[in-house]
Amino acid sequence: MSCLLSEKLRKNLGNAIRRLRLSRNLTQEELSEKIGVSREWISRIECGKSNPNWYDLINFMRIIGFKTMDEVYSFFKEATSDVSVHTD
Repeated sequence: MSCLLSEKLRKNLGNAIRRLRLSRNLTQEELSEKIGVSREWISRIECGKSNPNWYDLINFMRIIGFKTMDEVYSFFKEATSDVSVHTD
């Protein structure tokens, strides 16, 4: 199941994922092997060109070391802080 994200949100999320990956000293290749996806997919997510799916996001959070929902919430809050959400 894919997340349907706006371009700005995809870019913000991708930048946040890149920062976390680098803070854990992981290459795209290492992260892709741990999640079970291609390095190219990680690159497309980090560049904001692809929508991540929930399963891979959850695996990413686990691999990065998030242990509580508060950590996950803080991550998404920071990544989306300058994106307005419209519901109709």
